[in-house]
Amino acid sequence: MKKFVISARPKQILKNFVIFIPLIFTLDQWSLDQISSILTNSFLCFLAFCSSSIIGYQVNDLLDKKFDQKHPSKKLRPIANNEISNKEIFIFNMICLLLGIIFSWIVNFYVLILFFSYIIFSFLYSYQLKNFIIVDSISITIFYILRMIAGAYSITLSISIWLYILTFFSALFIILIKRISESKSGDYRDKKIVYFYKKISKSVIVTLVLAINIFSYSIYSVSEIINSEKNIFFGLTIVFFTLGITRYFYITKNSTQGESPESIIISDKLIQISVFLYVVSIFISEIY
Repeated sequence: MKKFVISARPKQILKNFVIFIPLIFTLDQWSLDQISSILTNSFLCFLAFCSSSIIGYQVNDLLDKKFDQKHPSKKLRPIANNEISNKEIFIFNMICLLLGIIFSWIVNFYVLILFFSYIIFSFLYSYQLKNFIIVDSISITIFYILRMIAGAYSITLSISIWLYILTFFSALFIILIKRISESKSGDYRDKKIVYFYKKISKSVIVTLVLAINIFSYSIYSVSEIINSEKNIFFGLTIVFFTLGITRYFYITKNSTQGESPESIIISDKLIQISVFLYVVSIFISEIY
């Protein structure tokens, strides 16, 4: 059982929390008698996309098996070191697929469509898209956008276009740093891709994307306050968002830690404090 848990990459579950963003930013629009069903739908959507993510990781690991076997850390993955047979992979993925379909269907038809869209795009990414410069990074941002859209459909409510823009640039920021870190450690098969991301590491592109993130979030927050959608406490989230994202940039700038974004979030106390205060600020602004 342990080998299946490891192959599912449990740390990556953090990515699926994007699904809860539409819920968190619309708390003030729900009545108490609606909260129970909304939370249930959001959680089921979260479970569905955990299932689709696992399928995507399994397919990617299976296709990269020979490459991963030569990598210092990836060679320890259950699929790379032959702990899991192809038959077991197939059965495990079928179970995840079935569970994902059930969870999605319970929520609504739109989430089910997005669930299948995510899986199909995972196959496209693993087979081809990840082998093209820039396309690989943009493709991963689409996974985050799909999660965000699914989260919005799970509560049947539209959200600000600024949140989609912010999700895109935040994901792009993280994946660019990840690719740069991987290129530094030699974790790439294509020399052209290695050269490209090493070149980016010496440019201001990542810094520019960081600035776009802070600017986009500031514009979104101020517009929400001006339009009376949020109160003045919502302005505090700009401070904690900026603190968290700049701290992440500082940690990864001159190291290869960016290879594992989830490990940084789990281990860095300042980022954790920033996230906690950020969420508290949102709840205060939603309640009062």
